[in-house]
Amino acid sequence: MGFIIIGIGLQPSWAQTDQAPTSKEAVVVDGRVLFRLGSIDNFTAERRVKSVNKNLQKVIQNTSLDKPIQVIIVQRNGLTTIHVNEKHLLTVTEGDFRRGVTPKEQAQEWASILQNSLLRSQQERHPEHGQKILLQLLLTLILTVVFTIIIRLGRRRIQRHQIKRVSVSSSYQLLTPGLLLLEVGVWLLWLTYSSELFPQARTARYQFFQFLKNTFTSSLLTAGEQSYSLMDISNLILISLILLIMVRGLTATVKSRILNITIADRGMQDAIATLIQFLLTGLGLFILLQAWGIDLSSLAILVSVLGVGLGFGLQHLANNFVSGWILLIERPMQVGDLINLGDVIGTVERIGWRSTKIQTLDRISIIVPNSDFVQSKVINWSHGHAVSRLHLSVGVAYGSCIDTVHNAVIEAVQIHPEVLQYPQPQLRFLGFGDSSLDFDILVWIHDPRLQFDIKSDLYYLLEANLRRYNIDIPFPQRDLNLRTSEIQAILNNSTNNNDNNISSDSHCSSVFEASSPPKTELEVLAKVSKYSVVLQSSKKITTEEITELVTQMCDAEGLAIQDRRYNLTLYPKCFVGSEAVTWIAQTQKATREAAVKLGQILVNEGIIHHVTDEHSFKDEYLFYRFYEDENQNT
Repeated sequence: MGFIIIGIGLQPSWAQTDQAPTSKEAVVVDGRVLFRLGSIDNFTAERRVKSVNKNLQKVIQNTSLDKPIQVIIVQRNGLTTIHVNEKHLLTVTEGDFRRGVTPKEQAQEWASILQNSLLRSQQERHPEHGQKILLQLLLTLILTVVFTIIIRLGRRRIQRHQIKRVSVSSSYQLLTPGLLLLEVGVWLLWLTYSSELFPQARTARYQFFQFLKNTFTSSLLTAGEQSYSLMDISNLILISLILLIMVRGLTATVKSRILNITIADRGMQDAIATLIQFLLTGLGLFILLQAWGIDLSSLAILVSVLGVGLGFGLQHLANNFVSGWILLIERPMQVGDLINLGDVIGTVERIGWRSTKIQTLDRISIIVPNSDFVQSKVINWSHGHAVSRLHLSVGVAYGSCIDTVHNAVIEAVQIHPEVLQYPQPQLRFLGFGDSSLDFDILVWIHDPRLQFDIKSDLYYLLEANLRRYNIDIPFPQRDLNLRTSEIQAILNNSTNNNDNNISSDSHCSSVFEASSPPKTELEVLAKVSKYSVVLQSSKKITTEEITELVTQMCDAEGLAIQDRRYNLTLYPKCFVGSEAVTWIAQTQKATREAAVKLGQILVNEGIIHHVTDEHSFKDEYLFYRFYEDENQNT
C-alpha cells in the first residue's frame, strides 16, 4: 500500500521511491500517489491520468461500503488492461513500465496497489472508522496542547533569566528561537497527522500543492534549462533557513565548548565564531544551490551589479560590515563591557556583522550600526580592567569643622561594601563656594555597571552621617545690609557675642591661630597636609593591619604555600606573586596595582622576599617566601 505524508515545503511526488521522469503524471486516490502514467499516441499523460482519477473517484462514491471493489487484469488482442468493477480503467503501454518488466508484471503490481488503496478508502469512509479517527484526533490535540504549554513555560523562564543576566552567551540566546521553532513544529506535525486521517483532507491538501506547483510555474524563474515554480522557491528558502539555524547552532556549540576553553579573550572568540559562521553559511549555500541545479556561473552578472550597488546604494551596509570586522579584530570593546556612546550608556550584548546590540541599565535593547563605534568617540568603562573611580560632590555650611567633615565623609563611604579599601577613599577640598565649602569625594569601585546604585547609596550614607555629626548642608542665600545706625549696632553686638561663643565652645580650632602663629612654612604645611590628597595616597598601612594581612595569608584559606620547582631547582614553602596579587585583590577589596603595593610593603617590612632576592614584589610568575618559613627550614 503506497501512501505519502506531505509536510510543509515537500511535494507529494518526493515520497515515491521510483520517481519517474517529469513527462509522467501521477494516479492519485484520496490524496495518495499510487503510480505514474506516461503519454501514448493521441493521449498525453495528463489526459490519461485525469480520466483514470475521475473513474476511480466515481467507483469509490458509487460502490457500497459493504461491497468489495474488484480489480482485475484483462489481456485481449495483445493488450494488457486493468478493469475496476468490470469497467475499463487503463491500458498498460510500453511507456508505462520499466526495462526488464513485462506489461503483465507491471499490471499485476498496479492492480495490487489499486486493490489495497480502494479497500483502504472504503474502510476510512466507514462510520466506525470515523469514530476511532475522532478519538485519535482528540488525544493528539490534547498532547499537542500539553507540549505547547510546556514549551511556553520554558520560553518564559528563559526570558526571565535573560532579563536578570547582564550578558548572555551565544548558545543560550539560541534557546528562545529554538523553542519557538519547536512550538511551531509541534503544531505543524499535528496538522499533518490530522490531515492524514481524513481522505477529504488529504485530497484537498494534494490539490492545493498541485495548484501551487502548476499555476505559479514560470519560465522567468529558470536556471539553465530547468524552470522553477513558486513551490520550488519556497522549498529552497525553507531549506536555506534550516541551514542557517543549523550553522548558528553549530557555531554556538563550537564557541561554548571549544573557544571558551582554548581562548580567554571574548573578543577573539566572537571574531573566530563569526568567521566560522560566514564560512559554513557560504559553503552550505554553495552546495545547496549546486544540488538544486542552479548554475552559479550565471550569477556573475548579479555579483557585478551588487558590486556597483555597494559603491552607491549599499555603501552604508558595506561600511557597517567592515566596521564590524574592525571591532572584532581590534577589540576596542568586547561583549560585557560597559560603554558610553553619546547619550547611550549600557552593556555590549552582541557584536554582529552589521550592528551591535547594547542593553541599557533600564534593560532596553538598542541596536547601533557598527560604523558609529568606529567614527565616534566611545567611552569604555571596562577596557583593560573594570576598576574605576567615582566623583561625588558635596558642600557643607561655612563654619563647619573641616576635621569633622573629613571624618564623617570618609567614615560614611568606607561602610559601603562595594567601595574598595585600596586605593583608599579621598576627600578633596575644591574651594569656597557662594554658600558652602565645596568638596569632591573620590572612591574606587570594581564594577562600573553598579556606579549609579553605588552613588545613590553613598549619598544616602553621607546625608545620614553628616546629620549625625550636626553638619549642615547649606542652600543658596543672600545677605541683606541695612544702613540704619541702631540696627547696625545691634547686629554688631550680636555678631561679637556669637564670635565669642564660637571661640569658647567650638571643638574645632582654626589652623592658623593668631596667638600662636606657625614658626615656619613647613609647620603650616604639616597642619593642613592631613587634608591633602598627597598624604592620603601615600598613607602607610598600620602595624595591626599588616599583622592581620599576614595572618590571613598564612591561613588554610589563604595563599597556596607549597614546594615549587623551577629549572630543576626546588624552592620549599613559597607562593606565586601573581596568585598573591589575585588573592589580595579579592580579599582586601583592592585593585591589582594596590595589591602589588601592599605586597611591596611586606617586602620592605622584612616579612616576605623573592626566593633569590632578584626581584621586588611583582604581579608575575615569580616565587616569594615568608622569612619565618625560611628560618624554620634552616
